[in-house]
Amino acid sequence: MKKANRILAIAFALGFMFLAVLIVVELIFERAGAGPAIVNWHSIYDWMATRTWDSRSVRIIGGLCALGGLLLLALQLVPRKKPRLRVRGADDEIDVGIDRSSVVRTVQQAVGDMDGISRARVALRGNKVTVDARRRAEKSEDTTTETVADATHRAVDALHLRRPPRISVKLDTAKER
Repeated sequence: MKKANRILAIAFALGFMFLAVLIVVELIFERAGAGPAIVNWHSIYDWMATRTWDSRSVRIIGGLCALGGLLLLALQLVPRKKPRLRVRGADDEIDVGIDRSSVVRTVQQAVGDMDGISRARVALRGNKVTVDARRRAEKSEDTTTETVADATHRAVDALHLRRPPRISVKLDTAKER
């Protein structure tokens, strides 16, 4: 959702920047007496003067604007990921949490420190930790999916999360060169 908001923000910002430059250019040309530079505002003004609120084109344009506004509102009402995961503490009145990125780094370090692992990528989406690890070809017998899953479970359990995430492990063997 963060990406969609950023893309929409960039699109709107670029659109407003374009409109601002367009207005400045049009004002300069109008003040210089050269008439419209890029957009013929006078014909647009004349077209709008001939339309009433009951016109089909006015209703379509108004409906599209309202639909766009409702779409933007709906995008903002979609629930976001919680920025942190709650940690179990000795006292329930104290709210303690850990950042999602800290959980990812902790699991990534735990898996990366295992013998035989050459690379570990970890993602935390929703309430699921996904580990994508690659083991070295020469040490592939000792490192199994179960050992990587155990290391991941130990790392997550050490964080004492109130709702521990589900764990998914994918283990591949690196190709020898």
